[in-house]
Amino acid sequence: MNYVTIIYLVNLFLYSLYFFFFGKTISETHISTLSWIISGVLSLFVLCAGYLNAKKGMKYRSVLWIFFVNVFLFACSGLFDQFGSDFNILSTGNSDSFLFTLALIFYNGYLFPLTIVLEGSGLALIAPVMLSFILPSLGYLIGMKIHSKKENSAEIN
Repeated sequence: MNYVTIIYLVNLFLYSLYFFFFGKTISETHISTLSWIISGVLSLFVLCAGYLNAKKGMKYRSVLWIFFVNVFLFACSGLFDQFGSDFNILSTGNSDSFLFTLALIFYNGYLFPLTIVLEGSGLALIAPVMLSFILPSLGYLIGMKIHSKKENSAEIN
């Protein structure tokens, strides 16, 4: 069982529920403190999922599936944006890559406050892709360090 994938999908569901019931604000640019806290907690869940993958002895590539999905969505978004008039199957016209960009934002919904703050720059799409690599990898690294220390102390005793 890949904990990172499961936690990512749970985060998607939890933040969707939160946003639907409590996340609506008066203006689009004002993000409440509670939204930042919820986003931070859900980010910690992804970090802990990487730790659980390491603790269960899974390979490092098990934490990278979410990153690969995000890279695929980001690449498709860029391709449709660059060649939109030629690839106009799924885009909205005028070389807009709306569906892939929307999928990338929705798939990383728990990072919504960060996406709103970075809106208007290319970082709004790059940050979720990079965080989908950094958070699970950092959790996996921590899990490997702790797990290897426990194995070394068990061998000494």
